[in-house]
Amino acid sequence: MSALDLISVASDATFSGRVMMIMFKVAQQVSSEDPATVNHTERINYAGLVIRGEEKPQVASAHVISSNPTISQAIESDPPALGSNVPDSDIEFALDSIWTARSLAYAAIAPA
Repeated sequence: MSALDLISVASDATFSGRVMMIMFKVAQQVSSEDPATVNHTERINYAGLVIRGEEKPQVASAHVISSNPTISQAIESDPPALGSNVPDSDIEFALDSIWTARSLAYAAIAPA
């Protein structure tokens, strides 16, 4: 495993663009979720940040890669593919998995 391979993919415009497009999909789903969902306020505020285009695709891509062993293993199995061998469904699953953590992190630094 080379962190350099993972960094290359997270920094790749095509891969980070894929992550951002899927983030819009997840943000839309969060915008329609049950208001009784745990951490809904933070989750919806983060969805708004994403929908307004204020998220950094490469940072989100790095979090997706680092949080999901299936994705990092796919990247490590074929570094020159730059993540093209990672299915969109895996990216969406990873985003769903980290959405609350990212929303809570943003809430912790949001201006009052």
